[in-house]
Amino acid sequence: MMQVEVKNWQLLYGTVVVCIVNILMPHLAKYIVSWFYSPTKEELLKLEELRKLLEELNQKSIKDEFAAYSRLQRRINKLEAEVKKMSQSRISASVTVNTSIQLALEVLVAIVTVISIIFFRKIPVATMKGDLFPFTTVLRYPSELPNAISAHVWIIISNVTLKVLLKPMLP
Repeated sequence: MMQVEVKNWQLLYGTVVVCIVNILMPHLAKYIVSWFYSPTKEELLKLEELRKLLEELNQKSIKDEFAAYSRLQRRINKLEAEVKKMSQSRISASVTVNTSIQLALEVLVAIVTVISIIFFRKIPVATMKGDLFPFTTVLRYPSELPNAISAHVWIIISNVTLKVLLKPMLP
């Protein structure tokens, strides 16, 4: 039975948190953007008015009330164009902000990862008791401690494992 002894708890948990943020980044950005770019009250009012007009249009007969039907259809078309214009400007702004937030989070994750790898390159995250012969050098690189798991390898292990575990839970 393999026993694991953690040498650096902060690095262990820190890299797991960074990997989780990295995986959840698109969802976090989307959630943040939804706070600021939800439909305005004016847009919601126009949508409600459009819904009412469509109900009214469905109740009218095109054969019996052609003039009223046509006027109503023109109002609906005009209102649909206004709503479409409003939603397009909101959506284009939200896409820009979403991309910016996602890029900023990616840069932050990359900086934290690089700093962790540079500062903790010789410090193992954990050591394992037992012989890991074919993997010893790969797991410990660049650490000198035998049977160690370096920060480099731990970040890769955490990232792959968390992606596999979180994928079924994400939309």
